[in-house]
Amino acid sequence: MRILLVLLTYSLAILLSTAIAQDTLQFASNNKQNIMIELFTSQGCSSCPPAERWLNTYVNNTKLWNEVIPIAFHVDYWDKLGWPDPYANHAYSMRQYRHQQQRNISSVYTPGVIVNGQEWRGWIKGEDFPEPNKGAGILSFKANSEQLEVTYSRVTKDHVLNVVLLGVGITTQVERGENQGKLLKQEFVALSHEMYSAGKSNDLGQWSIPLLKDPANYAKHYALAIWVSDMDDIAPIQSTGYWIPAEWVTQ
Repeated sequence: MRILLVLLTYSLAILLSTAIAQDTLQFASNNKQNIMIELFTSQGCSSCPPAERWLNTYVNNTKLWNEVIPIAFHVDYWDKLGWPDPYANHAYSMRQYRHQQQRNISSVYTPGVIVNGQEWRGWIKGEDFPEPNKGAGILSFKANSEQLEVTYSRVTKDHVLNVVLLGVGITTQVERGENQGKLLKQEFVALSHEMYSAGKSNDLGQWSIPLLKDPANYAKHYALAIWVSDMDDIAPIQSTGYWIPAEWVTQ
């Protein structure tokens, strides 16, 4: 019964977001900072599946999008071990290295978990997340099949908007490398990541940008993760996200 309820909850979330969003979809954070999780992972790393299974649990968690914004960045520095991760992106590896340069993490490794810009290993023991900022501002967005409009209530000219298209419900049969023979089930996979400056003074805090697309049709379901950071610091100040209809981003 519990399994059935979970499946129904997940299906309802997808169907509801699609039904509401045939023409447009709107969602917003609260003023309290959301918990943005960055998992740096690789299909070529034998230590990564447990961390991915932990992240996957947020698919059916009531805190998803309301409090927790999960992202799995697949790095490429394990590809040489015999299995090139199809979702790996060198830019995601460089993001992790930049976290190290900014002393947000002690070293570059997988699985590596960063919560609101700081290294966090509490997932292993099921610990509570660090206390977020209670006055982070409201980050909201409105989307349709072509356009994404984002507004941040506390923006400055030094802020940068980040938008990631997430693939959900991805399965991969690994044929070589450290995970040879394993069927990996992965959620919240970063398929693309774009950044935008804060803009001119007359439209400061407002962005109107094209909706990211997935021409490869990698996933069963899709979502957006959106956050604002400083130009010189990649740690998120405020984040939000939500499901989007698959037909909006696939071709």
